[in-house]
Amino acid sequence: MNQVKFLVFADLHHYPGVFYTDARNKLRKIMKRAEEEKVDFAVSLGDFNHSCGTFTEIFEDIKNYPVPLYHTMGNHDTDGAALKEVLKAYNMPKEYYFFDVNNFRFIVLDTNYYGTGSGQTHFQYRNYFDFPGTRETMPQEEMDFLADAIATAPGQCVLFSHASLERHALGGSGTFNQPQIRKIISNANANGRKVILSCNGHHHRDHIRILDNVVYFDVNSASFDWLNLAHDLFPKELCDDYELANHQIIWDDPLSAIVTLSDDGTVKIDGSKSNFLHGITREMTPNVVCDGAGRPCVAEIQSAHFKLL
Repeated sequence: MNQVKFLVFADLHHYPGVFYTDARNKLRKIMKRAEEEKVDFAVSLGDFNHSCGTFTEIFEDIKNYPVPLYHTMGNHDTDGAALKEVLKAYNMPKEYYFFDVNNFRFIVLDTNYYGTGSGQTHFQYRNYFDFPGTRETMPQEEMDFLADAIATAPGQCVLFSHASLERHALGGSGTFNQPQIRKIISNANANGRKVILSCNGHHHRDHIRILDNVVYFDVNSASFDWLNLAHDLFPKELCDDYELANHQIIWDDPLSAIVTLSDDGTVKIDGSKSNFLHGITREMTPNVVCDGAGRPCVAEIQSAHFKLL
């Protein structure tokens, strides 16, 4: 029986002076967990660094980690840099790619395109803010890549994306063309178990849902939840040091999950828990408690154990 074990985290948001995330320290703790758990690799589900050309110190940290770290492109990763710069800094071969470990195929997708009359354009320098209706789109070329990567895989497949491949049908602002992507997955699984797990970040929520014998894992942020409406509950000095701290609900400790897969269909997730910084929760602010998919803000990633058919 083939087995693979990996660590997954999302939305670290290294943005010194703007977000209070303590990202370098949190990443160090996350990767220490990966090393202690003896995982095969770790993966970031996007929004790792807001400007790879400015905040380069975190890349020096990565060089010292013995566990391989793979990156998924997030919408904020290209806010302060060109796409080609981000790919180079993250050591990504392309916006979307795959790699194989222990007879499993891991397919890293890029949901960071917006649609126009002439096709799809990749996010870059915050250009997507003018196209809210078609954000988080996957172009046809990438969907063709996904179908081929699944079809040619040596064994079962895991999908990594920034935006959710599950949320759109719930009105939860997932990937814009989610129905077409889900159809690719269901077609691949029509004659047996092929795609078993899909992990995403972006939404800063903890949720697990099984659809058509695929585990969809909405991975909570490693760092915080974003608030549209500011609050004044944090100490003044914190807000003085971090421009958007009053738009955050922050965890004390980094969140990550250890995922263990077996080719008999077993999916085991070992999550993590934290507390809210200064005890400030979303319910204490003027913001709605749940997001568009009805999912509350929690300072944890749940644990779970499944056996797929």
